[in-house]
Amino acid sequence: MAEKYTDAEAYDRRGESSVLENYVLGLWQPFLKNKIGELSADKIIIDWGCGTGEYALAAKMAKKIYCIDISNIMLASAREKLKYFNKVEFIIGSGFNKEIPGGIGELVLTIGVWEYVDPIKLFEEVKRLTKRGSLVLAVFPNIYNDLNWMRSIIKMKKTMPTGRQVALRPGFIKNLFKHDFTLVESASFGNVSFAPKRMQFLALPVWKFCDWLWAPFQKFFPLGINVYYLFERK
Repeated sequence: MAEKYTDAEAYDRRGESSVLENYVLGLWQPFLKNKIGELSADKIIIDWGCGTGEYALAAKMAKKIYCIDISNIMLASAREKLKYFNKVEFIIGSGFNKEIPGGIGELVLTIGVWEYVDPIKLFEEVKRLTKRGSLVLAVFPNIYNDLNWMRSIIKMKKTMPTGRQVALRPGFIKNLFKHDFTLVESASFGNVSFAPKRMQFLALPVWKFCDWLWAPFQKFFPLGINVYYLFERK
């Protein structure tokens, strides 16, 4: 796993690492935090792979929050961020050992985790954690984005033996959920492509233009760096 996903401080400051990271986070973080704030009121929240707790922090009106992560370092940062929340339970674990009781999740957050685990196993765990009417927020890297496609080709030899994926097909995730969940809404943006760090300031206007140009078509054929889906349990 990359350093920024095991170093809590580096993870939280990743937007400072490049123009590209700053642009992408500037699009996605406000969007996701607003969604979580809207959806979490009076609900039991499960943040599966919570990292440093940056998204759980948006669930200010939640009834209870379960934050689970495999990294003690990330959880320590999450504890600090959420220290004024009265009803938060922090769990160290893989998430696949039934650390959280089944059927209690009313909103399950799965943000930036699908590419690090077996997505089929994750879906089965999400299904176990939810009940009729529960919502699942899924965000994952999009294989149809130019940058992710290039990363996938470059890293294929390294990732194949471990089973880790660089990016996923949106249709694959939708197919996992289609029998047990209804797709409520979707979004994709951050239509970026590769540029050397020193040249990214020149690419930024192009990325912004591409996002504007493709915005009406993202729901039909997403090209953004990430894809967002909100599912409801049938």
